Amino acid sequence: MQNVVFHRYFLALRPPTLLGTTLGMMGSVYHLAGSRLPADRLHITLAMIGGTYEAPQPRLVERIGEALHDVRLPAQRPVFDQLVRANDCALLTASEPLTFIESFRHDLVQRLGGAGVSAEVPASPPHMTLAHGRQWRTGTEGVDPISWRADELVLIESHVGAGRHIARGSWSLGEAVEKVQLPLPLAWAA
Repeated sequence: MQNVVFHRYFLALRPPTLLGTTLGMMGSVYHLAGSRLPADRLHITLAMIGGTYEAPQPRLVERIGEALHDVRLPAQRPVFDQLVRANDCALLTASEPLTFIESFRHDLVQRLGGAGVSAEVPASPPHMTLAHGRQWRTGTEGVDPISWRADELVLIESHVGAGRHIARGSWSLGEAVEKVQLPLPLAWAA
């Protein structure tokens, strides 16, 4: 009997390979329990596009490509500085809102909707899941900031429950959005 797999599609930002590999090795430093995600499955979900038990979906992938072919969105620079352990997962999160990423999520969903592709912004704030499964302890703790220049938007087909991600498309993003933080005395003078 053949296993039936649910194929979920989403747009995401992925960390560079070296950072993903490093985060994978940090699991023991962070005392993560459960099943750690491999480097090639680490990502920040930007837009959920839906899914089906039928695969592949070449027309869906084609329509998404048409909606994003001329994408002129800026590169993003996420900064995660918290590790959140819940009962069933461990996540990297940000102590301050990632407003550029939040805005980016909404822009993508609007662009896809304009092309007739139904998509939604994830309900949770931007984060990167490091592990699934019961954690030894729960709570939030600060970690050294983890950041990278995310300059590629990736369409991923996830085989839910099978632990498999397939990149179905990618689009380069433009110049990085940088937040300039002035020293306090200079900020008052501005």
